[in-house]
Amino acid sequence: MRLYLQVAYSIPASLCFLISLKPPITEVLIWRRLSDLHMLICAAVAAMLGWSLYKSKAENIFQKEEGREFSGLLLIVVWLILCRHSGRNSVGALRVSTAVGITAFPLVTWLYYYINKELRSSWPSHCKTAL
Repeated sequence: MRLYLQVAYSIPASLCFLISLKPPITEVLIWRRLSDLHMLICAAVAAMLGWSLYKSKAENIFQKEEGREFSGLLLIVVWLILCRHSGRNSVGALRVSTAVGITAFPLVTWLYYYINKELRSSWPSHCKTAL
């Protein structure tokens, strides 16, 4: 599972890095196809994780590894959709607001859990060493 996570997060990071080097690259066919393929795979895995969370009737999804990965995969899909259409149109207020929200969401969520000691007590052991 660890290798899958490295690939799942390094591909969109690489695609976004390419955008920072050359913004019109989003109109290049290979970039678009790789982005589409990765979004499809992430959406499929997120759907499977979401279904398993639904079937197990999980109440607090951030307390489960599947829930955190589900959220991360959804963030990847939305971020790549924003990036994919960034080369065509000018960046509007809605797109910037969405990008800021997607960027801030993991940090704000982590900060909320870190400050709230009751929620932090139920963290898995590998998460308790974060800061």
